Amino acid sequence: MKKLMLILLIALSWYPVHAQEEGATVDSMAQCRKWLSIEHEFVKAKNYKEALPYWEKLHQFCPSLSKAIYLDGVKIYKDLYKKEKDVAKKKEIGRKIVDLYDERLQYFPDPSGKTAQYKAVAMINYKVGTSDELYATLDTIFTKHPENFTHPKAYWGYFNATVEKYKKGKIPLEEVFNKYDDLTDLLNETVERLTKEYEALSAKDENQLTAKEAKKKHILSINLPAMNKVYKSMDATLGELGDCKTLVPFYNKNFSAHKSDTKWLKRAASRLAGKDCTNDPIFTKIVEALHKIEPSATSAKFLAIKYKKAKNYSKAIQYYKNAINLERNPYEKAKLYYSLASIYAKLGNKPKARENALKALKYKSSMGAAYLLIANLYAKSANECGNTRFEKLAIYWKAEELAKKAAQVDPTIRKSALKAAQAYRDRAPSKQEVFLQNMAGKTIKFDKCWVGGSVRVPSN
Repeated sequence: MKKLMLILLIALSWYPVHAQEEGATVDSMAQCRKWLSIEHEFVKAKNYKEALPYWEKLHQFCPSLSKAIYLDGVKIYKDLYKKEKDVAKKKEIGRKIVDLYDERLQYFPDPSGKTAQYKAVAMINYKVGTSDELYATLDTIFTKHPENFTHPKAYWGYFNATVEKYKKGKIPLEEVFNKYDDLTDLLNETVERLTKEYEALSAKDENQLTAKEAKKKHILSINLPAMNKVYKSMDATLGELGDCKTLVPFYNKNFSAHKSDTKWLKRAASRLAGKDCTNDPIFTKIVEALHKIEPSATSAKFLAIKYKKAKNYSKAIQYYKNAINLERNPYEKAKLYYSLASIYAKLGNKPKARENALKALKYKSSMGAAYLLIANLYAKSANECGNTRFEKLAIYWKAEELAKKAAQVDPTIRKSALKAAQAYRDRAPSKQEVFLQNMAGKTIKFDKCWVGGSVRVPSN
């Protein structure tokens, strides 16, 4: 507190002293700068109550002085919103926060669309404005500045507002599906970009990260799971519109008009596959048409999905391998290898399943699901590895290692991976068994079964 007072005294000494009592007028820009200096120091110290009177003067008399007025104003009013108990007053404060973004854009135009996105997210958070107003705001950003359309809530809010427009009869169903696909495509690109950034930071030793890099990695560990949830939230918003009962007749009706449109065919096949509508003949018609026009990794993947669903695993494996050979995007290739690993696991071919899961990790080191798949394979091999009961149960420690690795590399599945790791740990020999058999710290090898390698018995 002494340090803050010292800073304030220094700030005051920079400018001529003017009356600060209620009703004072602005004598010069120097007065405004003095208020801003004091207000900003209070905000930095999170002393929002003391900052408010100075901020109000700035807002009234010096609205165009600095963008900081609006940045600080949002922080002050967010604090007021958090502390306010009255519902009506909270609503007013929320409205004020949204208005501050409009005022900021009035005095400090932002051609990037970032400020408009902050406003849209505030509209969602504080339930301000209509769905049409939200749509208009987000549609402008999405159309003109897709590279800055990055907030998870912006995706959900935009799509939710799109569905509302359809329900009001303002747009056709096809536009809803097109918007879903456009958003999904952009979301995939964004997640891939953020994943690359996270992997690059994860490749460094924690001690080698700068403070800025450590902060960025932490933010990414929060944002990636949030972005991952957007897919589910959009599907939930789509509701019955995305069910097979709606999709199948819709695509049957529109197939003839689009049977030569590769973009339409890819998106239709993707949605039908995603909603598990692959048993219907329309899925086969769409996929075969796509593969005939443009044989690609995408069309091969959909054919693999078709045969997998029909339990024709040899054909599914054939097409997954075909898709892998054609695919150029490393992350998409990783997904294909993972799908192949899943089939081999289902068929009980554990070595082949692990082999393909490891190939998936070669192309996407943060694919925690691949580590979990291998961990599950190890756990299912308890009776195959080892002679004694203790040796057989020791395989669960190896499974635990893989599950922990999944949690370490992939923030999107961290919770479920740690839960799996604990479950494996619980099935391994107990501390009492380790003590009674004097095995603490010793190494158990699995070279006589498919697993190979070894595991070190925990010492505690």
